[in-house]
Amino acid sequence: SFLPHFTVWGPDLRAHGWSTPPADGDYEWTSLAADLLVVVDHLGISAGELDCVGHSVGAATILLADATRPGLIRRMYGYEPVMWRPGEAFEAGENPLIAGARKRREVFESRAEALERFSARPPFSQCRADALHSYVMHAFEDLDDGTVRLRCRGQHEAETYDGERVSTSDRIAGCTAKVVLGKGMDQGFGNLGEPAAEVLPNVESISYPDLGHFGPLEAPNLLASDALDALLK
Repeated sequence: SFLPHFTVWGPDLRAHGWSTPPADGDYEWTSLAADLLVVVDHLGISAGELDCVGHSVGAATILLADATRPGLIRRMYGYEPVMWRPGEAFEAGENPLIAGARKRREVFESRAEALERFSARPPFSQCRADALHSYVMHAFEDLDDGTVRLRCRGQHEAETYDGERVSTSDRIAGCTAKVVLGKGMDQGFGNLGEPAAEVLPNVESISYPDLGHFGPLEAPNLLASDALDALLK
């Protein structure tokens, strides 16, 4: 457990969880990083005092925040930060994940129905049962008609994928924090962990050949243990 060692905060990115969508429609990941800096300032965390754990867009956001405010992070564990090499990111509107997000089913009769559907097909079918249950319990909001709806709406998810294009590894080359990056099995994507690991000057990489991009939900105990080790070194 992290709690005996750290005061733990888990901010929701814009339009995710309990955070509202931005009024200006800005989902670029550098803006997500700016949001994180607002949280850091609100909590009174000084440069070099922040220890972080992040996954996917969360891990990338942490690194981009440090790029904006060099020296912010002290130690970090990140699982597959989504980050591109310069010149390799999709152009605006061309990320293939956008179309799928816009078509995503948002409303279910109940959390039980959502859990049954998610557990029957990848990638959620690969997740540990209790981790998936926790996700479903918190990722949905209750509507007045008794149904439940994903808190992160499909259109907002699509716009977040589109904003990914500014997450490039050249931005983080100056990060001096001690960073441990986890990498799952090769799934044919060029933006999951490796571009960040190539440029960070003080990085250690851990390979998880049996895990996918949802590794933190597939093997939460293993990854939590590795993350805690990384932050206590």
